[in-house]
Amino acid sequence: MDPTTPQCSRWIPLEGNPEVFNSWAQMAGLDTSKYQFVDIYGLDDNLLSIIPKPTQAVIVLFPLKEGIKNKQMEQIDTITTRGQHPIDPALLFVKQKVGNACGTMALIHAIANSDVAYTPDSVLQKFISSCKDKTPEERGDFLETTDLFTQIHLNSSILGQTPQPTNDEDGMQTDLHFSCFVAAPDIYAKGGQENVAVGASSSTSISSSAPEPMSVMEHTSPFMRSFLTDPEPKEGQLEGMRLIELDGRRPFPIDHGPCVDVLDDSIDAIKKHYLSQVESVYFSLMAFGAAPPDNSSFYVRHV
Repeated sequence: MDPTTPQCSRWIPLEGNPEVFNSWAQMAGLDTSKYQFVDIYGLDDNLLSIIPKPTQAVIVLFPLKEGIKNKQMEQIDTITTRGQHPIDPALLFVKQKVGNACGTMALIHAIANSDVAYTPDSVLQKFISSCKDKTPEERGDFLETTDLFTQIHLNSSILGQTPQPTNDEDGMQTDLHFSCFVAAPDIYAKGGQENVAVGASSSTSISSSAPEPMSVMEHTSPFMRSFLTDPEPKEGQLEGMRLIELDGRRPFPIDHGPCVDVLDDSIDAIKKHYLSQVESVYFSLMAFGAAPPDNSSFYVRHV
């Protein structure tokens, strides 16, 4: 959590490991015998091939160093001035208002935007239902004021191997942060453009009477047109999807282009926007998707 981010409250940081994240998810209502977070041990093909498929989200834990901050500011400035590919309005994006809650934010963004089921009347189901008609800012306010996740986050924060921080201003500071990558439908592939945010402003949208995709292509700048041309998917790959990064510190979701494989495309984006910006031993990656077939409870500690 960036110490310069304004907040009214602060939680204990979550440790970036699958045991902690799966325990959080289980307490919140996810069936962890079917879906789990797993470590990404390395970025070569052999290590990536052992990740259970399909991958539905990727979470990166990264150091808040100047190189990464500058890259993120550059992204935001570009989108603010030039726009980006429209984001599917059905995507759940929550602004972060609570200090050190980025672990819970990444968990919510990963699970809520994946094709998974939650236990009826669970914390996850209640939160997602309550967020349906709210803006990202209002969702952040709701997360800050509701007690739905407070105890779950606290219980999960004590599961890690890292010593618990002291309960003071310095002890609760961290220079690490989580961000989440998911796949979302391309609204042009879906054939609908109603109320879809294009740039930084939530009021910027394409009306239901907007031109069909071909007309959009004809009336779009070369910069924006480059976002609208997706490669033909290969067998087993996703079709008509975009790779979206969700980070509650940032003003809006970030579109990273066409997505045919969540794991591979997320790794490419992380290499470009994170790993290439700073050398650090504090990077950590997790994949979310199907539970490992050999041991469905390996990464879960029951509390």
